[in-house]
Amino acid sequence: YEKQRERAIKRKLELIKLKGGKCEKCGYSKNISALEFHHIDPSKKDFTISSDHFHLLDAVEESKKCILICSNCHKELHDNMWNIEDLNIKEREEVEL
Repeated sequence: YEKQRERAIKRKLELIKLKGGKCEKCGYSKNISALEFHHIDPSKKDFTISSDHFHLLDAVEESKKCILICSNCHKELHDNMWNIEDLNIKEREEVEL
């Protein structure tokens, strides 16, 4: 069990690094347990990234459909306190290209 847990933490750390290492809304980065992946378009979701049953390369592809946010911002998003559009994702994608 301990080895599985270590692998899961290592995979999550890699994915978090690829997404910038912090909450895309508020910048929180202290505890990886509080960072979560939220699918931008739930209809394109193939699997939950937090699941232990995935290959890293598959998770990297799935994470491209997500934003990385802390648990507080995630709850606020689901309570409609802010919208994903507030993050200017389209604008950032154009800059990255």
